Amino acid sequence: MIQETEEITHAWDRSPVAQVPPGELILVTDFDGTLADIVQDPARTRARPEALEALQELVPLLADVIVLSSRPPAQLETLVPIDGVRLIGDSGLAIPRHAQKEALDRFNAETARLLERIPGAWLEVKPASTAIHFRNTNKSGEEMLELLRPALDGARLAAYLGRKVIEVHAPKAGKGSALAALLPSEDPAGVVAFGDDENDRSMFEYVCALDIPHMCVGVWSPEAPKDLFDRCDLVVPGPEGATAVLREIVEWAKQAY
Repeated sequence: MIQETEEITHAWDRSPVAQVPPGELILVTDFDGTLADIVQDPARTRARPEALEALQELVPLLADVIVLSSRPPAQLETLVPIDGVRLIGDSGLAIPRHAQKEALDRFNAETARLLERIPGAWLEVKPASTAIHFRNTNKSGEEMLELLRPALDGARLAAYLGRKVIEVHAPKAGKGSALAALLPSEDPAGVVAFGDDENDRSMFEYVCALDIPHMCVGVWSPEAPKDLFDRCDLVVPGPEGATAVLREIVEWAKQAY
């Protein structure tokens, strides 16, 4: 159920994470579609100023504030210019080993040729993955996946359909694996995670399986898969709703000090 802004306060107060000392809580959030509205040209995306302001206030209050995004790290540094926020780009994917890198390079070369006949589609090459953007085309996600299938066959790569984008990288890798490698050494008392798209699914699955207090916040849009937020404790309407939750966390953390 999508919670409107006025209901968010009650949802946060009732959550087990609200009983955790703020200095022992880790907050993890996606960027596009969560802190920022989706726009036609990703190069023109900007975070909501009030969302950035909330993150800045949370840095000294929480154990850690992490932005975990599929954006390349260099872009994140520009988009989230806040000292103390931990920026993890490319969905936290490890740099691929030699064979995987070669497979990704072959896929990129073949896909670049395929996209030449699809106006509005473009290829974004990142250190450990590739994104095929098709928001500005008349193609559906299923049509784009079918087009890419020959380039994927035998490549030991997996394609994940998101909001008018297809992410291609090593199978079973992604945000959930990145958090699984990071959080145990941090030993938090609680975790709250925000996301809006298919590549956040593994993050939700990992956080929901933790045996410490946790909250998953789904950031709804008409483009989100219907079952994406099944594991979420709270579903809010777009980046505006996500920002409202961030503000609640700010006020809660301030009162605890």
